[in-house]
Amino acid sequence: MRIPFGTRHPLRRLSRRTRVLALAIGLTCGAVALANSGAGGEGPRPVTQSEAERLAMMRFNVYEGGPHRVTLTIDNGTDSYVVRGLVDYRTHRAVGSYAAGKAGPGQQKGLIAWDLSGLAVATGAKGTSPSSGVAKIVRATAEVPDARWSPRAYAGYPLDTALRVMMALGADRPDNAQLLAQSGPLRLGESTLRGTSYTRISGPRPKPQVGGEAGKTASPQPRPTGTSPLTYWVDGQGELGRLEIRSGGTERPVTVDFTGHETRVKVPKEPWGESAPRGR
Repeated sequence: MRIPFGTRHPLRRLSRRTRVLALAIGLTCGAVALANSGAGGEGPRPVTQSEAERLAMMRFNVYEGGPHRVTLTIDNGTDSYVVRGLVDYRTHRAVGSYAAGKAGPGQQKGLIAWDLSGLAVATGAKGTSPSSGVAKIVRATAEVPDARWSPRAYAGYPLDTALRVMMALGADRPDNAQLLAQSGPLRLGESTLRGTSYTRISGPRPKPQVGGEAGKTASPQPRPTGTSPLTYWVDGQGELGRLEIRSGGTERPVTVDFTGHETRVKVPKEPWGESAPRGR
């Protein structure tokens, strides 16, 4: 079993109104911008140079500091997913356990693997409790036979979008802080998470397209416009603590918490068909 994946969708779909467009990340990916307004304080404002520099380091720090323990949560009041696992931005691969639906007899549990091009699940596999430690989850994904994985390419579901966005975060070099600041990120406020203080910053906003004859004449660069579903929680050293992905309206954002660096275990190769032949 190799990624890119096929077309099956073994996980239950979320509500239609929660679907979001596929997102790009960061300035170099042509991304996006203003998320939700900050709670309290002075309200949204353009980032300072210092804040832009921290944001510019964020994707590089994500890349350098991995593998990362992550917890993804989707809860729109009707449907829910929890994915807990390990992401390696150097190999662009991740594994985890998932629980789909509300707690109870109808909740689906399994293992999940994903990369830049798609995902695969192993429904009902051992080690699927979201409360399992990351080492146990990694061991469980390495032990799943190839035939148990159900692979597919990314689609427009909120879970797919969140996994794809999460995987695109890492970059092997810092972004350009000056260009980043000019692309319209906003400081939304300050929050404390797991005992650490974070600045909530919306991502860069795309500039309006200038076409026709007007686009051929020299003129001031248009100001960034539009809104972004992304909010980054960045600490004083440019480390990412949380990513929020908002699909619009008043719906609750998808949250991706970065809960620590993992030095003991690595993302296994087995879900991608790179293990040694079984039965030895």
